[in-house]
Amino acid sequence: MNRPDHLVLYLSGRCNLACPHCYARGVSKDTISAGALRSALAAFAAARRRAPGTDCGESRPVPARPGSPRFTILGGEPLLSRTVLRLALLEIRRLFGRGAPVHLFTNGLPLKKGEARALLARGVKLTVSMDGPAARRAAAAAKLPPALRARVSASVVATPASAGRLAAELAELSGLGFSSLAWSPDITARWDAAALRRLRASARELLLEYLRRLKTGLGVWELANGYEAVALAARGERPGPCRNLALAPDGFFYPCDKMLSGPAAQLKPFRCGPGGEGREKFFALARAAGMRASQSMCPAAPWAAARFGPRPRPRPVPAGQAAARRVAAGWLAAAARAGLSSPVFRRIHGT
Repeated sequence: MNRPDHLVLYLSGRCNLACPHCYARGVSKDTISAGALRSALAAFAAARRRAPGTDCGESRPVPARPGSPRFTILGGEPLLSRTVLRLALLEIRRLFGRGAPVHLFTNGLPLKKGEARALLARGVKLTVSMDGPAARRAAAAAKLPPALRARVSASVVATPASAGRLAAELAELSGLGFSSLAWSPDITARWDAAALRRLRASARELLLEYLRRLKTGLGVWELANGYEAVALAARGERPGPCRNLALAPDGFFYPCDKMLSGPAAQLKPFRCGPGGEGREKFFALARAAGMRASQSMCPAAPWAAARFGPRPRPRPVPAGQAAARRVAAGWLAAAARAGLSSPVFRRIHGT
């Protein structure tokens, strides 16, 4: 098992919205303490500096990964925990350098005047969730000056009910000035045959539109959630094993952020070390259920969200999930492969 090089931070489960598709609705509403946050980041940094050794109970040597790890800050709504958010950004820069990639997800509604610009100036990549009705998207977009929208990513979750509107929603966001767009399927939902047909049709429509943009060289949007697909396409590799580690509001590390909605007693046996020590217990359980974790559109994500959620189901994976994830992964892979022939795409994605 490879040592993690991507830390996902949940500062708190508090949120000003209650999106029905959110897999993190059960995350603890407590906010991580300043002391726990400092200690966890310091431990993660120390684990990165450790000499090559063994990991996750394996007997073979595991080399330390070169360069800085990536950081993703989720919630809940991170902007409702500004004090610890500021501390997290300061500590990441202090421990890992100014160039450490930091990605912050927000629903955009709590943004204060000038806050988005300040975060961007500090090197934080900002993604605004644009789920829900058009009025909600408009309210979030209104928090961002038009001149900033080209520097901020916008994302939507495709649900079985909204799958047929996916292409129209991304076109609307593009029209609002966002040039970095992302979508992913709802991992909490049951995808029946009709919903999957709508999702496939929307994905085909999106791909044709993306190919048209590539051909003209104008208006190519960034694949905001496509960094792994782009890297894999550029290197000609297959998706590799999961390298993520999650830091929960309780100050402990866990092997997968999709499991954090569960009761504390259920999660405690799966706590990990800052270098990923102990993750194999989770991955072995996932494999026993037929789920093998990976970096891109992870098949274990819907399983973990259901298996460890606040109300575990007898049949953990909602029907159609594997097919929905394949549609999303196929769209990303096709768009990435096609994009590599475009100088504009390569410039946008740094390849």
